[in-house]
Amino acid sequence: MTGWTVRKLLIGIVDTGVNPWHSHVRGEVSGCRIYLNSDQQICEDNDFSDPLGHGTAVAGVLRKALPHAGLFAVKVFENELTTYPSLVARGILRAAAEGCDVINLSLALPPGSGAGLIADACVAACEARVILVAAGHQQQPDLLPAALAGVYGVICDDELQAGEVELQGAGPYACRAQGLPRELDNIPSRVNLRGNSLACARVTAYLAQMLSNSREGQVELT
Repeated sequence: MTGWTVRKLLIGIVDTGVNPWHSHVRGEVSGCRIYLNSDQQICEDNDFSDPLGHGTAVAGVLRKALPHAGLFAVKVFENELTTYPSLVARGILRAAAEGCDVINLSLALPPGSGAGLIADACVAACEARVILVAAGHQQQPDLLPAALAGVYGVICDDELQAGEVELQGAGPYACRAQGLPRELDNIPSRVNLRGNSLACARVTAYLAQMLSNSREGQVELT
């Protein structure tokens, strides 16, 4: 017996990857890439680098709110912001299998081919007691996975302050948060990556903080 400890939160980021050396992200980051090989088979490796910067912006928001949490990046995009439902579904399952407490899904796919895969993955993650948070869009009420039951669907509201979150709004996506990124030197936040994806990250951070607070006083043997 070595002592008692509170289990550290682990936040999944299913996205374009994460740059763990970015000034907004530095800390505990691990992850993987889920991709299709030349035979169209789903494969995994440990390259979660982020050539697009989207997942890194999301991770920066999460790191500011959760400086001591572990981040687990699941890269399901390559060199452009399009991917396959099968990769998103596998990414959700992979993050859940890693033991993530909350999974941030700052992505959205229209219903259609592959929708069942995403729905099934979300059901499995929810049954494993994982909190799922996904980005919606103000003019598109049926995006996946944000429109699915059990998923916290989010749209941005820049009238809210950075720390404000609404969980009971109107419409298909009940959650609201500010959609601005963290400030970078010489880059105003309003011309940087912004919108529903960053609002999603703020709701993820808020729910993760609530989960962390609920664990106070609960310990496990290590």
